[in-house]
Amino acid sequence: MAEILYPSYRAYVESRVNVNDAMTALLAGSRLAAHTLQLTAGSSRTLGEVFPAVEHIARFNLRSDDARKFLLDADYHIASVAVPYALATHEDFVMGTLDMLTSHGRRLVTRGKAIKAWNMHTVLFESCGVDDPEEWMQSFHVLRELRNCITHEGGSVSAKLQEQITAMGVEAREGWAKLNLGLQPEAIDRAGRLDLTAEHIFTAFAVTKRLGREINSLIARELTKSEWASIIVDDFSAQTAKPRNSANWRRSLVGYARQIYRDVDVAESDLELSARGLGVWTRSSWLD
Repeated sequence: MAEILYPSYRAYVESRVNVNDAMTALLAGSRLAAHTLQLTAGSSRTLGEVFPAVEHIARFNLRSDDARKFLLDADYHIASVAVPYALATHEDFVMGTLDMLTSHGRRLVTRGKAIKAWNMHTVLFESCGVDDPEEWMQSFHVLRELRNCITHEGGSVSAKLQEQITAMGVEAREGWAKLNLGLQPEAIDRAGRLDLTAEHIFTAFAVTKRLGREINSLIARELTKSEWASIIVDDFSAQTAKPRNSANWRRSLVGYARQIYRDVDVAESDLELSARGLGVWTRSSWLD
């Protein structure tokens, strides 16, 4: 699936990668710290006394053995932060995509409902006349209710989360199991409490990444060549240092379109019309 790197999608990918890297760093850091503390096992001194040069260490006023227990159980707490973080990043992208559609004259199919996380994908796909990617949407809704349990239920498993798990089809369950060491989504529920693991972090990133690509492909088909030409010209104009109305500006624009927007296959004549329409090319002649 080719990706069109238009500005809001580039920003989404960059944000998603940064969040992913940050959460992975925390996971790895907790393991590294636990491993390092094996060297001080049995010590009666606190971490602040053993590692006084480490910033904030005095706040973690525990002995090594106790600290290692928390660090080895850090996955639950990191997942409690990472899953909402990943979904918030994705929600911002989807809402921005809906704004993008309306700015290009599309009428959103909301069925009289306010657009929220639970229906934003349906609004987007229905407005473009296509079906939701069912398998990935089922996993997304499990993650969405999982997020709600973290933020609104204090870690308790809600009836809505159980309903979304029950509603998952065979393909969604198989995909979930592949991302979760073979475990089915019911494994989230341990006696009514969330049993969060590092795999749930990776699942949140994998599912939102796939949905982001589905949306990217959808937008590539939905917008017309002239609409893409306007996006390309506006995007290029905001970044280039080339003098307007110069041969270098024109050649660079064409090269930018071929490199970044190759798969939408916009003709140079469309780029010229958009450049003139946006007032960034005012010479009578387009060619050298």
